[in-house]
Amino acid sequence: MGIIMNLINTAIDSNIYIGAGIIFLLRVLDVAIGTFRVQMIVRRNKLVAGVLGFFEVLIFILIISKVIRDIENWLNVIAYCGGFAIGNIVGIYIIDKISKEIISVGIISKTKWREIEEKLWDEGFGATRNTGYGKDGEIQILRVICERHYFPKLRDISLEYDRKSFITSYLISSKYGGHMYGVKSKL
Repeated sequence: MGIIMNLINTAIDSNIYIGAGIIFLLRVLDVAIGTFRVQMIVRRNKLVAGVLGFFEVLIFILIISKVIRDIENWLNVIAYCGGFAIGNIVGIYIIDKISKEIISVGIISKTKWREIEEKLWDEGFGATRNTGYGKDGEIQILRVICERHYFPKLRDISLEYDRKSFITSYLISSKYGGHMYGVKSKL
């Protein structure tokens, strides 16, 4: 541990700007790891979450100790805070790119549900229609199960036909069988 701290201290102390840059980059890494770790906790992936947590805290302790020891160096403090902000953005970006989360999307359109349903089917989405009853009477609810990164495509299809359609989504923890857009059958 002493060797790592000596390397970090030597690099950070070599130049005020290089030091702030290292603090910034390590904080981005630390927070991005933390953001991904939370996703692993939600998915109940204990081992990966534990390993990520170890490295997240290790980086955090190494960097925060340096920033606190030299608290009057505002460049380091700003780099630390900026790294936290950008780390959140990077972490969410990484999750969005590698996530295979499955969502259920509900689309309610009072007048254009047939056109939306046909377009969804033409585009390869499996859509199930249910009748519902709202304040103004009977409505049609289209339900589509897909990977989360297909939500913008679903939303765009729906809004193409009805700018006032009501669109919701929620995360599904597991599924079995059925048709899901973008996933080939394993049979």
